[in-house]
Amino acid sequence: MKKEIIDKLKREVAFMPQFDGKCYVCGKKFGKYFLFHHKKYLNSDKIWSDFKDSWSYNLYVLPVIKSDPNRFALLCKKHHQSVEMLKRFKPENLERLIKLVKDSQ
Repeated sequence: MKKEIIDKLKREVAFMPQFDGKCYVCGKKFGKYFLFHHKKYLNSDKIWSDFKDSWSYNLYVLPVIKSDPNRFALLCKKHHQSVEMLKRFKPENLERLIKLVKDSQ
């Protein structure tokens, strides 16, 4: 029952005009394992680790996303993992990495 409630809420938010039910990066249609990525945190925002489980976190964050969707991006699992990994790089190293990728094509 809990899963169905969260799935319904996620689907509702995912198909808001700002997200169009697609991964921001690749355009894959919304489905299992899609995530909403925080582009900008506010001081009042809670984070995933503040909650005992994903159910509680989703009940908190989905209304936040609905009320301020421009602070979030809808991503498939692959691209959410990529964004989180790239955030770990120092800015200068990230720039060099991106340059190398572009030069390697």
